[in-house]
Amino acid sequence: MENQPSLQRNQLPNDAKQTLELVAFLAHEFKSRLTSITTSASLLAEELALQQDDPKTKLISNILASSHHFEARTLELLGLVKLQVEGFHLELEPTDIDTIVYRVVEQLLPAVHSRNQSLTLNLIPHSSKIIADPLRVEQVLHNLLSNATKLTPNGGNISVSSDKQAEYIVIKIQDSIPCMPPKEQHELFQPYYRLKGDKDKQISRIDLGLALCRHLVELHDGRTWVESKENNGNTFAFTLPLNNN
Repeated sequence: MENQPSLQRNQLPNDAKQTLELVAFLAHEFKSRLTSITTSASLLAEELALQQDDPKTKLISNILASSHHFEARTLELLGLVKLQVEGFHLELEPTDIDTIVYRVVEQLLPAVHSRNQSLTLNLIPHSSKIIADPLRVEQVLHNLLSNATKLTPNGGNISVSSDKQAEYIVIKIQDSIPCMPPKEQHELFQPYYRLKGDKDKQISRIDLGLALCRHLVELHDGRTWVESKENNGNTFAFTLPLNNN
């Protein structure tokens, strides 16, 4: 299948477009500084080679963890700005969704094992061909599964499943995070929404990444949603068109 033309969002007013371009410029600058901080902290950690219980080691670990966190958020912000200003160029082709799922799972298994979590797969056979941009689908899956891994408690359960629904394949990622209230379920995929947990205990901000996932899925003519059941965690789901040719 030939490459599809770029999907543009050039209908933005000039003022709004200039503002987004300024945000993109500042985000690039921010990411550059963060890279410098992360590299310096990593080199310092190697040079000192301190014991795990040394206070200096803990301080350096905190610097690295915070730097990686803000770098991830910056990349998500850049992705959203790129979507609004330039549009993404989708390379649509027949794609095996199972291959992408296995690749993403393999990338995240070390994090799963480090938290003593269980990860199960339940993929339907012989129905995994979709029309999609493999890179962007992998980006969506990686973001959703990474969020599930980060927010599921140690020893919790995570699952990835697939199913057919009319002309679409449905991918679901189930976690062990406390159930979200209905209001949060409706607003979760909106940019800049801050997710909160029980007793207003703040959970890691995953809003920008989820908003980007929603846009990427919609560009594929799919949709995203979240389901929550009491004592059964949350399920993040999205659809992609099947290749029926």
